Parts: sequence; C-alpha cells; structure tokens
Amino acid sequence: MKFSFVLIFALVITGFAISSCDDNVTFADELAAEQTLINGFIKRNNITVVDKMPTTFPWPDKVFYKSNSGLYFRLTAQGDVTSGDTIQSGDMVVARFLQYTLNEKADTLSNLSTLDFPYPTTFNYLDYSQVCLGWHEAVGYMKRHNSEATIIVYSRIGFSQFNRPATPIGYDLKIKIQKNY
Repeated sequence: MKFSFVLIFALVITGFAISSCDDNVTFADELAAEQTLINGFIKRNNITVVDKMPTTFPWPDKVFYKSNSGLYFRLTAQGDVTSGDTIQSGDMVVARFLQYTLNEKADTLSNLSTLDFPYPTTFNYLDYSQVCLGWHEAVGYMKRHNSEATIIVYSRIGFSQFNRPATPIGYDLKIKIQKNY
C-alpha cells in the first residue's frame, strides 16, 4: 500500500512537471519574437533604417544602416580621421561598450564605465574566435582609432549566450586601435 501511494504521488508530480514545461516554443518562434523586439525598438526610438550606408558625416539623425548580415549600424563618432590609418586584420581592438536589451524597458547588461569594468574588452580584428561576428563587422565599418557607433546585433551574429532564446542586443561601442606592426 505504501509503495502504491509513493508511486502514484511520483507519477502525479511528474505529470505536473511535464505539463508545466513549455516545449511548444520553437526556434522559429524565438526568431519571430526577436524580430518583433527589434521592430518595436526601432519604432519606439523613431529610427530610420536604410540599406545604403551614409557617405557623409555626421549621419542624419536616428538613421541606422542595415547590412546584409542583419547588423544595424549607426556611426556616432568618426574617430581619428587625420591619421589616415584604418584597421587591418590582426590589429588589437580595445573596446568599451554599453550592452543593453531592446525591451520596452531596456536592461543594461554591461557598462563601459571604468568604474564597473576597469579593463576594456580586447580582441584581434578578424579573429572570429574572440568576439561575435557582429562586433567584427561593426569595427570594420568604424575603421578608425577613437570611433564610436551604436549597433543592434541579431542573435545569429551575436554572442553565443544570446542564441537561445534568440535575443537581439544593443551596444554603444567605443574603440581604440593598437596597430599590429
């Protein structure tokens, strides 16, 4: 009798546990929700998305270029345009960034403040094992020492912790370049 009660109790608890799992959310559903988050962010912030990168600086207000990979990019500071130096493969990128969600009430995930993170993130440009594809693409557009940009990164070109569930992330990115001579 005692064994039957324990078995029935275990089956009931297992049934509740299984029924509470939400296995109905597919990856396609996650991708659709990701696109909805991006679209909502764009609408709330009155952003204009263009498919050709502006060629003059400063860029028109609230204009973002959307690349073929899906990266949304806005150059906010050109950096050191007087030197003529631009980033090359293997150069060290020293990045400070503000990382945030695109929710209606955005959550700051990481801050570029030297108080919060005294050491900046560093990586070699075009070494894809070090940071996400979206950052490499953005740095390629930024090109110069002391440039700044705002980017929106889809999960498929972002950091792996945002792949499941598919989560787009916004960044305010500032870079310094250490040439690899």
